[in-house]
Amino acid sequence: MLKGKIGLAPMADYTDYAYRELCREYGAEFTFTEMISVEALIRDKKESFQMLPKENEKNIGIQLFGANIESFVKAGLMVQNYGDWIDINAGCPVKKVVKKGAGSALLKDLNKLGEIIKALKNTVDIPVGVKVRLGFDEDIGEKIINTVQENNADYVIVHARTQKQLYSGQSNWERFKDLSEICNIPLGASGDIYSYNDAKVLIEEYGVDFVVVARGSIGNPWIFSNRKPDIEELKETMIKHAKMMIDDYGEEKAIRRFKKIFIGYTKGLKNARELRKKVAYINSYGDLLNVVSELK
Repeated sequence: MLKGKIGLAPMADYTDYAYRELCREYGAEFTFTEMISVEALIRDKKESFQMLPKENEKNIGIQLFGANIESFVKAGLMVQNYGDWIDINAGCPVKKVVKKGAGSALLKDLNKLGEIIKALKNTVDIPVGVKVRLGFDEDIGEKIINTVQENNADYVIVHARTQKQLYSGQSNWERFKDLSEICNIPLGASGDIYSYNDAKVLIEEYGVDFVVVARGSIGNPWIFSNRKPDIEELKETMIKHAKMMIDDYGEEKAIRRFKKIFIGYTKGLKNARELRKKVAYINSYGDLLNVVSELK
């Protein structure tokens, strides 16, 4: 389960098969799927099953989100043969998820979060972990760690912000020192990891066992191998990434999804602003090739 020290975090609209493959190639030691709705799975929605790991993927977790204990159990049984562990999403701060009582809304009802963990642990045959924040409105990190441990989760990943903070301000890394003192299961860190060195510092100085890289990896799979590509490798990787997405989704959907990713790849480049405007209007692989060729 979750072998390694630095891996790719689950991110909606980003950590699909193509991006997981790229990040593995550049050094991600473990990966997660995008978050998948337990309700969509039990209703047999095709798109949800397409988000599950492919046969060749190893050391990968399936992240599930929802608010109903029974639905978690049913979905867990359905997907357990597709991945190496199940990750319960109790950290997503997005309003449409929270409104349904899912994601970080579970941090307002720790008894329920505990019941979900316990129910899955008693039902599925693979490990079960949980990704959380420090709390909903306020920091209750110690209570969360105790709940997760008492219900026998196999690991916990903490994004060191509350739901209320969303992604604003600074991730409170200092809290990892406190939480590592009481955490007897593997403790993972998330939040504001923008370089390989950030990951190293968190492990060596803040007491965590592993890190998951989220926004810091968007358009930067090289973060896992601690190097910077030259412009030619950057262009090649962008094209490779787009091609892999086209294989999975077809051209139209892949190009539409890639537009957001293009922003990450072009961060800091001389003519990025001008080309981002152009990429907003592209519709085909040929259009993308033309825009990428102009990068400098």
